[in-house]
Amino acid sequence: MNHPIKVKPRILLVDDEERILRTLTMLLKMQYQVFSTTDGNEALKILKKEKIHVLISDQRMPLMVGTELLRQAKNLSPQTMRILLTGYADVDAALDSVNEGEIFRYINKPWGPKELRDTVADAAGIAMKLETVSVPSFPAPAPARGVTCLVLDEDVLVYEAVKEILGETHQVLWRTTMASALAVMASQTIAVLVTELQVGDGDTTVMLKTLKQEYPDVLTIINTSFKDTVRVSQLINQAQVFRYLPKPLRKGLLAKSLESTLMRYKQLQDVPVLKEATKVEVSSDVQEKAMSTKIMDYLSRLRAKGFGGSSIAQAV
Repeated sequence: MNHPIKVKPRILLVDDEERILRTLTMLLKMQYQVFSTTDGNEALKILKKEKIHVLISDQRMPLMVGTELLRQAKNLSPQTMRILLTGYADVDAALDSVNEGEIFRYINKPWGPKELRDTVADAAGIAMKLETVSVPSFPAPAPARGVTCLVLDEDVLVYEAVKEILGETHQVLWRTTMASALAVMASQTIAVLVTELQVGDGDTTVMLKTLKQEYPDVLTIINTSFKDTVRVSQLINQAQVFRYLPKPLRKGLLAKSLESTLMRYKQLQDVPVLKEATKVEVSSDVQEKAMSTKIMDYLSRLRAKGFGGSSIAQAV
């Protein structure tokens, strides 16, 4: 009996150091068909000719930086899963990788072989699933309409800006604490969460990571003055944030980000398999895992019994 030949997923590696390319190729060539180049422009040519499931790019390259390559790759081959590999603490690159490249993972050099293999396996598996469905182009023809956006921020000006941008087309809710925001999440469908990283009852980072596990449909826009590479990379890998915007608030940038987010939300609703690409990496930090479990338990209690106004610290 003839058995069908199993097609290996295709991986494209881009790094200006040949040594890195050789190491990565040796690590991945048994499981994948590997393409590699030191030139971002050549990588784009490969993307035009070949079906690439996973693109792994270095950031600091002389001919084209990784974030620019990933931005162009997103438009050229949107179903290719994109991973940024970098050896530098470059917060601007991290922000661009979210806002322009919409990457799946941000990996620091030196990487652990198991970590890298596991990440690539996740990305390749998702890309292979996406290959089996017909996916409309992104951006979608029109953004979602009639959805609910939740603003979590103590600054009323942020709420007013979101309300003004979304106008009468969408419902916009405003909360200033995590406890009250979780009550909203437990009681109704939220499409977009616009949030600060620091609110009255604490740091929202663990909550955001937990919410993406509980509500994969929710798309998060972070609007904050806090920015560091470690924080941003964690929020990419473990919360799949969709946009990361700096304060002070820039209304034009916020409007553009909200439009893109609503378009993505509509696409996720139209083609549910795309939600596979929002799979998050679970934090290995013991304290974070314990806090996340408490938040999930709290959400369960809210959904089962209604909700009150206790603080997040008391509730969890």
